[in-house]
Amino acid sequence: MLTSFKSLSVASSVTISRCLLASFLLLTAITRFSAADSQYFTKQLLEIDLPSMPWLAAGLGILQLVVVVALMMPSQRWSQIMLYVYAALATVPLFMLVTHPVWIDALGGFPAIGAGQGLIKYLGISAVSLYLASYYANHTLVNKVAVKLVLAGILLVMVWIGLMKFTQIEADGIEGLMSTSPLFSWIYSLFSVLHGSYFIGVVELLAVMGILLGRWSNKAYVIGLGMAALTFAATQTFIITLPAVETSLGFPVLTGSGQFIVKDLVLLAGCLILFAQRKPN
Repeated sequence: MLTSFKSLSVASSVTISRCLLASFLLLTAITRFSAADSQYFTKQLLEIDLPSMPWLAAGLGILQLVVVVALMMPSQRWSQIMLYVYAALATVPLFMLVTHPVWIDALGGFPAIGAGQGLIKYLGISAVSLYLASYYANHTLVNKVAVKLVLAGILLVMVWIGLMKFTQIEADGIEGLMSTSPLFSWIYSLFSVLHGSYFIGVVELLAVMGILLGRWSNKAYVIGLGMAALTFAATQTFIITLPAVETSLGFPVLTGSGQFIVKDLVLLAGCLILFAQRKPN
């Protein structure tokens, strides 16, 4: 992977990132037209005392499909506007961290995060969308800000979820994912459920350390980004082994767990963007 990184240009990282973001949007847009998603959004609105909006899920699905089309023709002015709009809307889930019960009370509440693990990924999703919009719109200043936000989005996920791996609740929660995956099941032949979680947490925090050392060591930065990228890529195998897809509607759609997993596609795009933007020592 490190060899491939060395030849990655900014233009190539942008093209790959467009494909990864489009894949995430398309896969999750399909579920927006299901009754389950409609009920989910209704429940979230009721949590903050807002009226039910039965059309909201489908409306978001349509928006996501429009953004997918925009990613196919990013040089168009309307496409750049749509990417900016989606980048702004993708920040909305972050506010749910303070308006919804996403903390684990058994662990003392904040910062022990439960349902919010999927919400914090939206910082990276928003940042990647902002980066692509500003890249094609030639908005240099916005693009530089977007790069910093991409970095913050990746670090937020790796640090927060990495630290959660040192809790029994998280260890039990990921066991089903890990034990069914050919890429990760071997961990439990070496460690207990809890210590296997510790192992994964250490790997994720080592990746963070490498990224943070980037100011002083380009090699550490590349290794850290590589570890993070491998993590986000490897989690996609859970789509097959979990399983994270259901067919009750007559065609395959992602479950809630599946939607959580495919968000990592955009974080993988963020790693590629950061690598292409690196300044070698």
